[in-house]
Amino acid sequence: MNHHTRLIVLLVVNILGYTIAEVRSKRQILEELNSLGPGGNKSLGDYVDFRRVLRLDYGNPIPRIRKSYDFIVVGAGPAGCSVANHLSENPTVTVLLLDLGKPEISIMQDVPATNIYQVSTAYNFAYVSEPQAKGCLGMKEHRCAWHHGRGLGGSTLINNMIYTRGNWRDYDSWNASGNVGWSYEEVLPYFIRAEKENLRDFGNNGYHGKRGYLLVEDIAYRTPLASTFVKSAQANGMPYIDYNSRDQMGVSYVQSLTNRGIRWSAARALLHPIRRRQNLHVVPEAWVTNVLIDKETKTALGVRYTRNGMSFTVMAKKEVILSAGAFGSAQLLMLSGVGPKDHLSDMGIELIQNLPVGETLYEHPGAIGPVFTIGKHIDNLINFDYGITVSSAVQYLFGRGMFTCSLTESLGYLKSTVSPNSDPAWPDVELIQIAGTIGDDSSPSAQNYFRITDEIMTVYFKPLFTVRAFMYLPMLMHPRTKGSLKLRSTDPYEPPLFNYTYFEDDRDLQALVEGIKEAVKITSQKPFLDIDAKLYSVKVPGCEEFEFNTDNYWRCHVKVLTTTYYHYVATCKMGPETDPTAVVDPRLRVYGMKKLRVVDIGIIPKPPTAHTTAIAYMIGDKASDMIKEDNNL
Repeated sequence: MNHHTRLIVLLVVNILGYTIAEVRSKRQILEELNSLGPGGNKSLGDYVDFRRVLRLDYGNPIPRIRKSYDFIVVGAGPAGCSVANHLSENPTVTVLLLDLGKPEISIMQDVPATNIYQVSTAYNFAYVSEPQAKGCLGMKEHRCAWHHGRGLGGSTLINNMIYTRGNWRDYDSWNASGNVGWSYEEVLPYFIRAEKENLRDFGNNGYHGKRGYLLVEDIAYRTPLASTFVKSAQANGMPYIDYNSRDQMGVSYVQSLTNRGIRWSAARALLHPIRRRQNLHVVPEAWVTNVLIDKETKTALGVRYTRNGMSFTVMAKKEVILSAGAFGSAQLLMLSGVGPKDHLSDMGIELIQNLPVGETLYEHPGAIGPVFTIGKHIDNLINFDYGITVSSAVQYLFGRGMFTCSLTESLGYLKSTVSPNSDPAWPDVELIQIAGTIGDDSSPSAQNYFRITDEIMTVYFKPLFTVRAFMYLPMLMHPRTKGSLKLRSTDPYEPPLFNYTYFEDDRDLQALVEGIKEAVKITSQKPFLDIDAKLYSVKVPGCEEFEFNTDNYWRCHVKVLTTTYYHYVATCKMGPETDPTAVVDPRLRVYGMKKLRVVDIGIIPKPPTAHTTAIAYMIGDKASDMIKEDNNL
């Protein structure tokens, strides 16, 4: 984080009159703010008591919790917050929400433009992949970052705030596979009901809601690059569309989960408004270590968790609901004796129910680049002649200006020739337009975000430090590569093992190459030519032997500058009883178990044509209705 940003943080703190949690001088605070961002593990939540400021009644040193609740929800991501909110609507129903992360909401988390810093705070698990042979070759130790949010709000505290629901064919394919009740027509009402839109072009087309808890808006500030990309994509034959309607093949501006330029997290949307409910107890920094299960009846009885060095046990009268994310829920099930027989035996865990937990793991792989330079004077979001000033900070206080933009401005949807789906209107590649490059930020934040090696930074990105430039991030939405998740040990505090091999299927690599080539075509259209946009021709280290801008070069580029988009799904896959890979049924009940459900994106059976946050909210809302029905509430 640079000096100007630190000054802005202090300015905002002074303007808003926040209470400093510990007695410190401003000089001490300024010195300690050096711990913010890359290489640090702190946010303003470590210095400002946001629980007091926002009157969040969470986090007492020894919370006064009951011995039992009707429902225990483990994990406060979008789905978990939704379930806790909706189940506690009935004042006679008691709900306990446990999460291992912090409750603080820092000012810096609120600002979309500082999004890239969030992964360097305590709100990220900071997982990494195993060393790779076919991808991540330009990342430290050949390991890609696998960011995963922790805290009240889950990954909505650190993600890019993109709101995409997916393609209607995604949900109809779920339904056709035996997941009754999950067709597009059946899930669409949940998307609409949850949403409160503020969209310039698409708010009244029948696909958006007006009264929901989820604030969805156009980004208040767009650089000239956004409209240039959209116009150029249209010139290249892509229609201008609302990608959250039925039609997805085309181009559009990002629809953002923000409120007048402020990050709209799951906690802010679903927990803060109901913080006075007496029948809902929220306990942060509570690490659930296992589900308590009656081995004879295979019934979930409650959970055991640790907090402040002490161990607690709490019982569930009706259900235990795991919403700890694709990694956390699968890990908890296996630690509790529910999982693959052979793997649990190897771990020395007594088997209660043999299920393929963690045996399916999908993720959206992608690449960093291509990069383009700009010859004419046009402002990027963060470049050497577009500085962060007090004026821009004041603009942000009124919901305007560059701080309201997270760098991601526009999206295009494409169909590769190697897509696993034959329907020509079902895209498999998303092209993300970024208002800048990794070379725009003088701090190591972007390097740390992706784990890029020093050599790559020096040779490939450093020449961009004083050049106006921008880049694309192609994302493969329907990968064929499938991985798995295993336990490393029986220690609940140890990260799980990700058995995921990038580009195990060569067609995944080819699809991304086609996405890059399409980006090059789009950027050769007149709107980009008018600003003198040119393909950055410095070769990525490791790809020098290939002729630049050929298929072989781009294949190498993708292998070196591999990235991931943190959309992990299918570890607790939903499916009919006849599906040998399914962990939960279409009502999200764990097969063979009683009073135990999984409600998070780990139940998604195959990679969706979307970023996963909107789907997580939908899953939580739909599951809440099913839980109420099954418990006669």
